[in-house]
Amino acid sequence: MLYDNILVPYDGSPSARAALAEAVRFAKDDPGLTLHVVQIADMEQLVIDKLEAEGRDYATVSASDDLRATHDEVVAEAQERLERQVDGVTHGLMNKAVAELLEEVNPGPQIVDYAVGHDCDLIVMGSRGLGALRGIIGSVSSYVLRNADVPVLIVKHID
Repeated sequence: MLYDNILVPYDGSPSARAALAEAVRFAKDDPGLTLHVVQIADMEQLVIDKLEAEGRDYATVSASDDLRATHDEVVAEAQERLERQVDGVTHGLMNKAVAELLEEVNPGPQIVDYAVGHDCDLIVMGSRGLGALRGIIGSVSSYVLRNADVPVLIVKHID
């Protein structure tokens, strides 16, 4: 068993999908391996987007209990969407796959902290996500590459 726990930061981008596919290839060779797929999302922005789509005003709703209910709905919807996406790729694997949604604060450090806290011994991530791009690889993958205490495999999506 080369790896026990592989972390895949996932944002739905082509590079993240390629990274998840690469991690699944590792998993196929070792049924004891656990995949940890983590999506870090800006929940505040998702709540604002949902309110706007429903024609509701954030300023009015923010002063009410309705904001917490909307937040909980957005989190549940995002978690369900993540699980569907992960299940679509991991279906048929004998491995345990954990899909977890984290609220965005600072993605790079959150990924590194998650890897430490869950005893991940490899991080497989895309070279560019849905956020702003910097240089050849994204700023988040660059941060993780520089700061993780475990190997980091950067997967490039090829069109």
